[in-house]
Order: sequence, then C-alpha cells, then structure tokens
Amino acid sequence: MESVERFVVEQLAAWEVPGCAVAAVRGGRVELAGGWGLRDREAGLPVTQETLFAIGSTTKAFTATTVGALVDEGLLEWDRPLRDYVPGVRLHDPIASDRLTIVDLLSHRSGLPGHDLTWVGQPGRSRAEIVRSLRFLPLSRDLRQEFQYCNLGYLVAGHVVEALAGVPWEDFVRGRLLGPLGMRRTNLSVDEMLADDDHAAAYTRRDGVIVPVPQRPLPATAPAGAINSSAADMARWLLAQLAGGELDGKPVISPATLERQHAPHMLANLPDLPGLTHYAYGLGWVIGRYRDRRLVWHNGGIDGFLTQCMLLPDDGIGVAVMTNTSSSGMDLVVACRVLDELLGAEPLDVFSFLKPRFDAGMAGVREAKAVRRVVSGAPPARPLAAYAGEYEHPGYGTLAIALNGDALEPSLGTMDLSLAHRHYETFDLEWHELTDQPMVFPLTFLSGPDGDVNALTVQFEPLVEPLRFDRRPDTRGPEVLRRLCGTYAMGPIEVTVALRGERTLTVTPPGSPPLDLEPIGGLRFGVKDRPAVTAEFELDDNGAVTRLIAQPLGIFLPKEAS
Repeated sequence: MESVERFVVEQLAAWEVPGCAVAAVRGGRVELAGGWGLRDREAGLPVTQETLFAIGSTTKAFTATTVGALVDEGLLEWDRPLRDYVPGVRLHDPIASDRLTIVDLLSHRSGLPGHDLTWVGQPGRSRAEIVRSLRFLPLSRDLRQEFQYCNLGYLVAGHVVEALAGVPWEDFVRGRLLGPLGMRRTNLSVDEMLADDDHAAAYTRRDGVIVPVPQRPLPATAPAGAINSSAADMARWLLAQLAGGELDGKPVISPATLERQHAPHMLANLPDLPGLTHYAYGLGWVIGRYRDRRLVWHNGGIDGFLTQCMLLPDDGIGVAVMTNTSSSGMDLVVACRVLDELLGAEPLDVFSFLKPRFDAGMAGVREAKAVRRVVSGAPPARPLAAYAGEYEHPGYGTLAIALNGDALEPSLGTMDLSLAHRHYETFDLEWHELTDQPMVFPLTFLSGPDGDVNALTVQFEPLVEPLRFDRRPDTRGPEVLRRLCGTYAMGPIEVTVALRGERTLTVTPPGSPPLDLEPIGGLRFGVKDRPAVTAEFELDDNGAVTRLIAQPLGIFLPKEAS
C-alpha cells in the first residue's frame, strides 16, 4: 500500500485538501487505516487513523440497517404501507401517501424531490415537526416513477424507528450498531465531535480559496447524514458489510437485511467514470459495477467534508476515504485507486478524467452568473419598506425580510443570506455557505388587486414550481381590536363588528351569521370565505373609527356618527 500513501499525498496537493483518512479491508483483514495531511490547518495538527470526520450521507446505510432491525423483530414490513404503522406520515398527494412504504423512502422513489431548505440552516425544527410538514411540500413525480435523491426520506425513516422502537433513533443506532461493532469513537452530533480532542476541522472553497467553515448541526436530519467517524472505526463497518453482518465472530446485522440493502430497488441515472458505472439505488447504497465487478457504494457530503465508501462484495474488498473539505473530487479518486491496488490491477486514471470536469464546473457557475439576464432601467415598483415583513410557507417555515437602511436583509433559520435587487420586483436571494460561489434563488414579490405586497415566490426546489410564501399579516392587540367593535351603518343597512376571544374580529351583515375578519395589513382585513371583499377601518387623530370601507360594497359610518 506504499504507492497508495504516495498517491494520497499527491492528491492532497492537487485538490488543495487539508487532510484525508483512509480505511481499506480485504479478505476479512484491515489492510490500511491511516491519515495524511492536517486535520486542523491553522493549528498544524495531523490526521490520524482515529481522527473524526463527518461522513455525511454514508450515514444512510446505517439508518437503513436500523430499519432492517425493526423488520427482523417483526415490528415492520418492508413493503407494507407506512400508514399502517405511522399514520402521521403524509405526502402532498393523498393517493401516494396511502401506498407509501419504507422502501420507497429509503430508495428515493417517493416522488418527493430534495426540498433540503426545509432543514438546512434550520436546526430549531424538530424531526416530528418536519414530518408533519411533508404534506405541504409539492411532489415532482408520481410514487415509484423516478429516482430523486431526497434526504427527507431518511429523516422519516429515523422517525419511524423512533415510533416503533420507542427510543430516539440516535440511541437505537448506538445500541444496535455502533456498540456491537466496536465503533467506539463514532458519534452522532456536531457537539460530540467538537468535544473530541482528535477531530478534523471543516473547510470549503470560497472564490477559489480554501477557507475554514463552521460545522453544520443536523439534529432533525441526523438519520440522513450526521454520523462522525474515523478510519479505524470505518474499517470495522466495512468488515461487517463484507462478512454477512458478522464481526469478531458475532452477528450484528442480519444477512437478510444486508441482502435487501445491497440489492437494486430503483433505477438511477448517475454519471459514469472510467471503469465505474451505476445503474440503481438499493437501501442506503448505490448499486453499480467497477472494472466489471459488483460494486456497492455511497458518498457523503456536508459542510466542510466529503466521504466515499465503496464495497466489492464478491471480492471481499472495501474502502472508505474521508476528507475535510466539501469542494473537491479527491475522495472518489483515492477510493478508486485503493480498489485498484487491492485488486492488483493497473490503476485507472480517474484523476485526469475528473479534475478537468470539476474545474470546468466551478468556472461555469461563475461565468453563468456574470451573464444572467437582467433588465436594465427596471427599479423596484415601490419603496423597499413595502417589502419588509414575514412570509410563511407551511413546509419551509418563516422567511423574514427586514429593512436595514437602504437594503433588505433576509433571514431563514441560521442561513447566511443576502438579497440584491435584479429587476422590477424580482430579487436575487443569495446563500453564501456551501459552494465556491453563492447559490442564487430568484425571489419575486407579489401583490394583490389593491397594490399591497401579500406574498413572494422563491425557487428553493428546482424540480417544482417556485414556492409561494404568504405574507404574515400585522397583528393587533385586543385593545386596538376592541376600538373597532360596534355597529356601522350605510343608510338603513347595518353591520356589527365584534371581538371573539382576544384576536379575532367578526362582522355580521344583515341575514348572515358572523364572518371572521382576517388581517391583511394595518387596519385592513379580508372576509373569510369572501375573497373579493375587504374591510378597512379609518381612524381620527384620537384613535376613534371615522368610517369602515367595505370594498366593493360601500362606506359604513359608526352608528352614532351616521
């Protein structure tokens, strides 16, 4: 393996990656478990076989294995609808919801696209809360129609484990997998990782320069990508995968679960590489061929880290490569080279294939942004203050827009966002965390017939139409609302405005039961179930109502004044 070690050092320089750890097994033995480069560039600390890295979506295989444990115990059936076990799991399409199985979620064939911003940068949202919000997220395909990678499916799988096992997913995976496998250093949260003396710092590329970045907490989506592990521990995971679920002579994972995970469940169109083809997704694993051998693999990426985990089950060979930058292709290049070494084959030049494509892709994003279409001489249609407010989507939460001087400042959870005017009422919502260049989401403000800004749309999920966030109306306290109560007259026609509870105004027209008034903004209200009718109260300098304007019906005066 000496040639592999030299190759890793060369790749660290070629990709500008601070550090890398590699685990390799063959024939039931650990062939390599080591580290190269720096786990902390600023402190000059080296990577060791015990250094912890975030392994991202290679976590998914662990989660699928915990689901298999429930099947082994008779608590769940792979192909039985989830509604029979966890009725609260509902998709936007009720027909798809009734047929949805755990295999549909684990093989990314539920019809649900990524919708990653429902959880990225929103660590305050709980797993159960996000599960409840699924019904508000539009699907992009029918159930089982197409492979669409979706982290939310694994969040739901963790929720199902909790519901049926009666313990948090984190405790279940520790007790059923990490403990029995002897993965003593592996943990499940950013806090645990940062508390460890031997952990890798996270880095990414910004404007072409490798810079440190904070690690991203994933409390709700932990089953999709929160595991942190070391080369030494990942070697044990590989050994168990290749030995029918046994390690040190003890069964940990049932052979039936491994067989189910390593089998294809959904055709998947993924790009090929020299010697490497993919054709399907299993359960937490991608299925393909490497040098005409059966391949089971998965990668993992999260802020500041990339991991590659590959198995050649029929050859008893496995490799895991972990790097501490989220902007390179080194993990894949090194993994293929290690497989070549373990196979005793002439190495394929994956680097020369992948690196130019990686560089072209990075440059392409910058070039495309520079020439995107902008209409000149098209200022905003109204003062910036008119756009400030809170906008809600039942699946994504609240996107707040605040006015700070002469700029609008957006906020959604903890995301690093900015908002720049593009043309008319369209702005560029820029996210500055994950990639070399900010990710840009077109955001357009909408207005109603009366000219008030009442919503915005933003392209948070590229596989569906722009998502609509409705403006949260101004809230008025009960003291203000009580001042609006009374009888109003327009000639002989009278209406009564009253307060129900502390927050809801009602209006009672002649011959009608009370109708709720729904805040629009200021003292303007819509009439529930009467979308064409609005009611606006006007006050004098003393705060007394001078008139009630009901559009398009007429002007009502307080009965005493009339």
